[in-house]
Amino acid sequence: MISSFVIPAGLLALTALATRVVGPLPDDLAAFLRVYPWIVLVAGVLLGLRFRRGRVVIAVVAIALADRMLLRFGAGTVGEDAARWAFNATAFLLPLDLAWLSMAPERGTLTPIGFARLTLIAAQPAVAAFVWLSYQPRLVSLLGRRVLPAGLTAAIRMPDVALVAFAGSFVAVAVLCALRRNALEAGFLWALVACFMALESNRSPSLYLATGGLILVVALLESTFAMAFRDSLTGLASRRAFDEAIEKLAAGYVIAMVDVDHFKAVNDRYGHDVGDQILRMVASRLEAAGNGVRAYRVGGEEFALVFPNRSRDEVLVDLENLRAAIAESGFALRSADRPTRRPKRVKPRPESAPIVAVTVSIGVAESSGRLTRPAQVLRAADTALYKAKREGRNRVCV
Repeated sequence: MISSFVIPAGLLALTALATRVVGPLPDDLAAFLRVYPWIVLVAGVLLGLRFRRGRVVIAVVAIALADRMLLRFGAGTVGEDAARWAFNATAFLLPLDLAWLSMAPERGTLTPIGFARLTLIAAQPAVAAFVWLSYQPRLVSLLGRRVLPAGLTAAIRMPDVALVAFAGSFVAVAVLCALRRNALEAGFLWALVACFMALESNRSPSLYLATGGLILVVALLESTFAMAFRDSLTGLASRRAFDEAIEKLAAGYVIAMVDVDHFKAVNDRYGHDVGDQILRMVASRLEAAGNGVRAYRVGGEEFALVFPNRSRDEVLVDLENLRAAIAESGFALRSADRPTRRPKRVKPRPESAPIVAVTVSIGVAESSGRLTRPAQVLRAADTALYKAKREGRNRVCV
């Protein structure tokens, strides 16, 4: 999650620097900044469609529409009252849109729900224009009403109602981000920050809004990368990450293949939910093995451990301890009234609680002698794993 902080903060810092340049910009940079919002819009829409992330597509469109509203109805283009109304409506609606899209379930773009969401976003400028042109003084004055102490908001440009909308949206998205710990949710949080800076800036708000869209595009790419290289069930690195990692190994390493014994029988008897819980339990044990080991989920109930710069004799003791720890722990079935979150005080496990015996078989191979290439070491580890299965399971074989 470090990149989810460093990259957006860096993009916003560069944007702030660009808005504070004194004097004329170089021609190339000035030309780029003029098309920068359009590049972000096109990239966000195309990538969102390609990776089926409708929330990103609609959020980028919402930010682009807000930018157009501020440019078309900004100060100097229309009357002062109309410009203030356009600003107030944009400042109120934009954070609510981003918070809603962050919390909404993914339903794609070219779907009935996706079209409905796009229609809702696209209709907002028309509704705002209708309210103004039909002269609705109560609605117009509502968005400009003071609801916070004057001393608290004296240095803030946007009206109090919009500020409350930003604060509520930020808290909601921050909580969601903390719960999900997902790059895309972090992207929505930083996009809110960029939009706030845009509406508070007297210089080039379009650049901040475009950067907000760019942050969402980067978050989309980061979350897609994580999906490809991270197993969503266990949190371990995936088979693709494993295949790439072993190709980079230098001489002197050990690969261990780990398979959960009788896993199909457990699934058939207790159901897939219990099977998933067992996989997560085994994965947590493997990940906590320490001593520089890297754990991967490479199949349904199959895992891989990679020990760089270690010999077979050095890791056998660790693997035997790991096998024994899994076998001795067992797995307690959840009762119907078991809470989903771990309580502060854990009651003693009832003696009658069903315990599922969980064991693993492990095959080990070392890069030495004839085994010089990673593919050869991997095949040897698989052969050792089959040997462990044939000899009765719940054992380590080399």
